[in-house]
Amino acid sequence: MSFLKPYIRRFAALIAINGADADLNRKQVVNITYLLSAMVGIMSALIFFVYGWFTESIVHILGAMVSVTGYLLSIKGYAGCARVLFPLACATYVSICTFRFYGSDSHFAWLLIILAAYSVTGFRVDRGKAQFVVCAFALMMFAFVELFAPKTTPYASLDVRLLIALSTFVASACMIVLIAGVVVTKLRKLNEHLRYLAEVDDLTKVHNRRKVLAEAANVFADSMLSNQACCFAILDLDHFKSINDRFGHETGDLVLQKTAAVMKNTIRKSDWIGRYGGEEFVIIMPNTRTEEALKLMESVRIQISDLRLAYNGLDKKLRVTTSIGIAEVDAETQRYEQVLARADKALYQAKDQGRNQVVFAGKDMEAV
Repeated sequence: MSFLKPYIRRFAALIAINGADADLNRKQVVNITYLLSAMVGIMSALIFFVYGWFTESIVHILGAMVSVTGYLLSIKGYAGCARVLFPLACATYVSICTFRFYGSDSHFAWLLIILAAYSVTGFRVDRGKAQFVVCAFALMMFAFVELFAPKTTPYASLDVRLLIALSTFVASACMIVLIAGVVVTKLRKLNEHLRYLAEVDDLTKVHNRRKVLAEAANVFADSMLSNQACCFAILDLDHFKSINDRFGHETGDLVLQKTAAVMKNTIRKSDWIGRYGGEEFVIIMPNTRTEEALKLMESVRIQISDLRLAYNGLDKKLRVTTSIGIAEVDAETQRYEQVLARADKALYQAKDQGRNQVVFAGKDMEAV
């Protein structure tokens, strides 16, 4: 039995799909569909075995073995063969069983509806023809079986029909859950991607202006309600226009990316950072007094100043500095925009005083 261990481990990994990062890809859909089909075959074989119909039980075992073969083909890397094999094998298996053993009253043919669902989740979206062919094939086979199969057979006692209907229901329910999982997962991924596009600056990978200002409003409101300290900072890269003019926009983009990464890695997890526009960034520091904000922004300034960036393939390294203005929320502040305006005034004072420094906005920098 040791040769089965690798496959058991693969199966365990396949069904262990949970958590926020879980995703069902097409290969997993094919694998799970094969396993559901094998489960129905084994359940049917057991039903016939209990009633003493051993030959018929062997037929269902063979059907289950075909499903297991398809599963093994899939996990071995022959996904194309596995995707084609399942519709043919499933339709043949269901048709033979309905005509020979169960009859149309058993509703065993409803397993063919799994094929229609399989066509949606087992093939890529750009394989529209394959999806249509499999779906149409499944519906045609379903109609053929329902119209021409005998309603009952010598094997189809009431107990057998009930058990077969139960196994069909279980397999169909599992497939519905599978499809729902695929759809929900894809919608969640799409929603996360749309949120990312709406909130993250594509170049620097920090929050964009809309997102960081929304968080500034939230943090400001929390600060006013809880009467806790809060500081805003605006950072501007010194002489950034001349960097673009002298070394090109590609180098300018590199400077923005590297400095944004430094800021992101230096600030705390509770802080928010976003690109305010051009070479300006905003950092929101909740529950932070002036002294702590000055210390943190000084650390950011030093880290950026220590950067040495290669440009245009030359051995020379480009040095970048930043000027930073800080403002704290106080009892007289009515809107978060006032805090940003004072931080902006402090930023321009830092530039007027020689750049590459941190300046705090005092009472004499009240914004209108």
